[in-house]
Amino acid sequence: MNVLILSDPRAATSTVAGVITTAASVEPSLVLGLPTGRTPIPVYEELAERHARGELDLSRARAFNLDELLLPRDHPATFRSFMRLHAWERIGLDPERCDIPDGEVDPDLECGRYDSAVAVAGGLDLVFLGLGADGHVAYNLPGPPHPSTHVVELATSLADSLGVPEEWRPLRAITMGLEMLLGARRLVMLAVGEAKARAVRALLEGPETPGWPCSLLRSHERFDVVLDRAAAGGEW
Repeated sequence: MNVLILSDPRAATSTVAGVITTAASVEPSLVLGLPTGRTPIPVYEELAERHARGELDLSRARAFNLDELLLPRDHPATFRSFMRLHAWERIGLDPERCDIPDGEVDPDLECGRYDSAVAVAGGLDLVFLGLGADGHVAYNLPGPPHPSTHVVELATSLADSLGVPEEWRPLRAITMGLEMLLGARRLVMLAVGEAKARAVRALLEGPETPGWPCSLLRSHERFDVVLDRAAAGGEW
């Protein structure tokens, strides 16, 4: 595990964007795993700027989202909507080469389809990860781990933060499992802000435990953890 501690969130964001840009230049047919949430938005903004300047070419790359909510495809809270707004075409990906779980079909069948699609693509070359304050990665939440793509029920507080109305609760999501993440050739995680400091400590120093799902990724042979000083606890 390679830990990089930057002075501020902007520097950390630029570092992650640089990792993705370099990886795409080395392997134009890169297979990416991509997240949603507040943390990756600045990374997608910088990637869009690099693409506009001709510094990033993802036209031959493929992308798989880490997760999706079980909502109608056209619902504004879906991660499909998020990716259309913040990433995909904006960063130069071909939408026909972007896959995301379908929250409108039988979820168990969709989990199997998604695992198969990643396998057919040759697996994931580079997965960009965020980190939840409780240590979750993708939607692998604290508790017994799931190796493959699976369905998880999300907390009411998370449904509130995503703006999902009561009619769609309890809110569920399809998410890649930890085995798929560990099978990726490279992982790069971005964590910024004091709220992530406890999870970062669990990742870097605590025991490997399902209570902190992030800690189960520690054994990955090529794992870059990019932090700002606040997320690092200000003690480095």
